[in-house]
Amino acid sequence: MRNLLLLVLIKLRLLVRRPLMLVLCILIPILLSLLAGASVVGSDLTQIRGAYVDQAENEASGKLVAMLEGGVLAWDTIDSSAVSRALELSLYDGYLLIPQDFGQISSAGVDEAFSGEFIAGKDRLASGIVRENVTIAMIALAFEAKLTKDLSGMEGAALLRPADLDRLLAHMTQEAGQEGAKLPLVVHNQDMEEPQTLMLVPDVAIEVLFLSVFSLLSSLMLADAATQRRMRSLPGGLRRDYLSTLLALALSGLFQLALMVGSLKLLMPSTSRPSNYLPVMAVLLLWMLAFGQLTALIPGDRRFVPSSLLLFVSVLVGGTFLRMPAIWMTAIGQYTPHGWALAQLTGIPVHLSTPLAFPLAGLLLWLAYLGQKHSTYLAG
Repeated sequence: MRNLLLLVLIKLRLLVRRPLMLVLCILIPILLSLLAGASVVGSDLTQIRGAYVDQAENEASGKLVAMLEGGVLAWDTIDSSAVSRALELSLYDGYLLIPQDFGQISSAGVDEAFSGEFIAGKDRLASGIVRENVTIAMIALAFEAKLTKDLSGMEGAALLRPADLDRLLAHMTQEAGQEGAKLPLVVHNQDMEEPQTLMLVPDVAIEVLFLSVFSLLSSLMLADAATQRRMRSLPGGLRRDYLSTLLALALSGLFQLALMVGSLKLLMPSTSRPSNYLPVMAVLLLWMLAFGQLTALIPGDRRFVPSSLLLFVSVLVGGTFLRMPAIWMTAIGQYTPHGWALAQLTGIPVHLSTPLAFPLAGLLLWLAYLGQKHSTYLAG
């Protein structure tokens, strides 16, 4: 054990001799993550503003306006002639035009009665939030109208006034809620009167890429054929050299990952990561260590080009360079190490679960050890 730890320290010192590689593999992903989040971290939900033009000015449009203004987003009423100028000046993030026949149910149906025209602003993210706010409000009004229509068709409903039907619907809704028919939304540690950030998740593809690059480069640095030949002359030397190499590479990879995550947490305290981030990145690290040990079977003067090409193919097919659609990740991307990791981190279903990925990584490391043990090139 003491000899093994001594070998690990020696190999870590070999990696420390190339501090520029470690700095670049930590500094660049941090800068890229900061650039990716700089445009959204300072955004504020309370600063998103929507505008509406109420051409109907009836009871239904009044309910819609009350629902919109009662939410988190800020809403203003403007004249229809001012919409074009407001669009050019980017005064609002979305514009709702409520038609004159809004809420007037005809033979066309309820859904058509509760529809309007939405014009998006120039900020796509903010306008998407405004559009979703409008959509939810209109769906709620349409669903309420359908329930009221169903109540009016029941026996004895003809004797009730529309106001009585509304009270009956509110009473039945309250009773259903008391009996457990609820769709609760619990928001923890959020004060809606304070600024809310719009994006809290960093681009994990950057960290996946640079963890792979660092693992491969450090593996190639320690893959010295002359050292392995000397270790083979000692009893159990090859095994101890292989284990010490893996331990040194694993420690350096974890150190790099901790610095990337910790630095971003200090610079962007509101960032968060998927709950499965640590086990998925641990599997990826093991896979890349196995890849590095397999490339050690190639002679030193010819191993960099093929290993780099294989890494490039994996990150490209796996959607690390270019964000691939979910159908691509499901059909092809998940079968590469980087595609599997990104799919797991983004919630795309994969065939290989994380608990099964660990023994698979161990099998690859064992095969790499057997390959080095019987390699004529390494044996000299």
